[in-house]
Amino acid sequence: MYKTIMLTLDRSGLAEQAIPHAVALAKSFGARLEVVSVVPLPGSEATAVTGADVDWELEVATYKEYLAGVMARIADEGVPATQEIRRGNIAEEIIRHVDEAGVDLIVMSTHGRSGVGRWVYGSIADRVLRYAPVPVLLVRAAE
Repeated sequence: MYKTIMLTLDRSGLAEQAIPHAVALAKSFGARLEVVSVVPLPGSEATAVTGADVDWELEVATYKEYLAGVMARIADEGVPATQEIRRGNIAEEIIRHVDEAGVDLIVMSTHGRSGVGRWVYGSIADRVLRYAPVPVLLVRAAE
């Protein structure tokens, strides 16, 4: 049923709570994982929460280091996986990658935030859920 499962990660422990779900599904279906992280554009909703613009080169280096560890954990589980670091509007880039990579299912966590953080990160999950052309599994993450 599922051949390519996208797992979205943002370097947070909350997002990582989706990893076991994605790995279990990949094992069950003999699927590969497409691990995707999106660096938001300066001035976007996500950077508005932190109040800082993003240094693209530094973020890419940080994400590469982070994803190397995640990819090693996934490989230890015997699941084939590739990774992609994108830049742009987070929800739009996740949805765009679905078509480009032939994704059959998206696995991502909600962030369980409150206030402004809830609005921003909740809206990302909400937009992906509403506009993705494939099923979306949302994992409710808890701090």
